[in-house]
Amino acid sequence: MKRKISFFYSGGLLTFFYLFLFIVYHLQTPIFDLLTAVPFFIVAYFLIFNIGKPDVLQWIEESKGLKNHNKLILPLLLLVLLFGYLLIYGKNPLDSSGGLLLFLFLFPTLYYTAFPRNEVGRIDYLVLLIIAIPLTLVEPNGDTTLPVGGNGFGSLYKISWVLLLAYTYIYIRKLDDVGFYPTFKLRFLGIALLSWLSFVTFVFIIAFSLGFVNPSPFSEIIKDGFSKSLLEIMRIWIGTALFEELFFRGLLQNMLSQQINRSKAWKTYWRYGLITVLVLSLMAGYTLAIEFIWFPVMITFILFFMAYYLEKKSFQAVGTYTALAIISMVFGLAHFHKDSIIFVGLAALAGWAYGYTYLKTKNVFYAALVHTLVNFSQFFFLLKQIK
Repeated sequence: MKRKISFFYSGGLLTFFYLFLFIVYHLQTPIFDLLTAVPFFIVAYFLIFNIGKPDVLQWIEESKGLKNHNKLILPLLLLVLLFGYLLIYGKNPLDSSGGLLLFLFLFPTLYYTAFPRNEVGRIDYLVLLIIAIPLTLVEPNGDTTLPVGGNGFGSLYKISWVLLLAYTYIYIRKLDDVGFYPTFKLRFLGIALLSWLSFVTFVFIIAFSLGFVNPSPFSEIIKDGFSKSLLEIMRIWIGTALFEELFFRGLLQNMLSQQINRSKAWKTYWRYGLITVLVLSLMAGYTLAIEFIWFPVMITFILFFMAYYLEKKSFQAVGTYTALAIISMVFGLAHFHKDSIIFVGLAALAGWAYGYTYLKTKNVFYAALVHTLVNFSQFFFLLKQIK
């Protein structure tokens, strides 16, 4: 009973706090759109704040809520929410590529139910990519922002597949240490703020040497006001950071770390990881700006030699920092679409800050907090000059 009360109070209070902000920021929204969005908003955010909690998982398992076909209840609920939202506005969610959603939302639960796994292996990465890559490319027929035409509280579509990933790997795959739940610990907050400040300080040094420090960084913030700044933070946190941190840290870095630890051959992973990302960094530099090809190479060596030193000192479980270095560089290279090799290098450094926060807190929400602060801190730099 205590676990139930904790479940509803903590998740419910956070949900209704965000609902209050949601309504305040949309007072000028047509009343139909706002009232339509509210129930969907409540369900989506309630799940975000509760689905990954260890107590909730234990409560569901004790009540045998994951037996047989019950495992499909949440994926089907997410589909009903998404399709229902689109149908209210007269859109057919199965038009165009939307028809793939039936497969994408049900496949991971069906696969891991049929083929349960204990140890992390290649198939886990393959299943993750089969889910995540199409979901980022498929576009449902219609606007799924909350509310339609809204200004920052996330897309119901994106929220639904973030929840799908969390559910699949926490409840069905039973992957340890995903950490997809909000919790307040002063020590964790300190780690997150220190990671953010360390990154910003390092970038200041680079920005000063390359000439892209913003001489009047606070002018735009003052002009926009506190209200718009808070909305931007909310938009980044739910719209970008939470998904990316779940994918790159809670899942990829977490799985790779477990795999390397089990193999006890971290030097082999370190060596091949270094060679692979170094080649990719050289290719990215050659393609985007050959005069700055040294920058991603420098970042690669910095991160991998930091990882090597930390592995030798055995500060964490074997393979932890090797996985951190590899996924940080993968995260940086994933920003190739920004058309700036400097941005790729900085994103890799940011990836280290996010990943370090995750491995010290084992919590995706704190990694997402650092991610949000880093993205919001872009006003310190003239990033348009390096894109």
